[in-house]
Amino acid sequence: MKASRLLWIAALLLVGAAGAFWGAGSVPVALLSLAAVAAVVALSGVPRRVLGALLVVVGVAGAFTGHWLAVVGGVLVVASGVLLVALGARMPKIGVGGQKARAHDPETDMWRALERGDDPTDDKTPGGPSSNE
Repeated sequence: MKASRLLWIAALLLVGAAGAFWGAGSVPVALLSLAAVAAVVALSGVPRRVLGALLVVVGVAGAFTGHWLAVVGGVLVVASGVLLVALGARMPKIGVGGQKARAHDPETDMWRALERGDDPTDDKTPGGPSSNE
């Protein structure tokens, strides 16, 4: 299974848990679950795994409020936390995985030189024409 798919599964588990906790009347835990969605998407590596361990603890604590929806929410948070602890280092950080190196564009380089205040037609300017006339 692709690592990005696992990331979205963890986020969706947390959204479902937030809904379950909200329905159970545990609004603070529901808001914490929603904040965890943003953290899961933003973090990577070891911080994401630490977040997963914290989510396991929060899920277990949240499940003991007694309402059956809270138990469901707790199970979802624990599942998301276990997924993050086990596979969090493999999951990509959003915004990093799809970037490709830009091709060298001489026209763009000339515009950037103008923005810096350099003369792109001057032979002494880096990025200027290399032929001497």
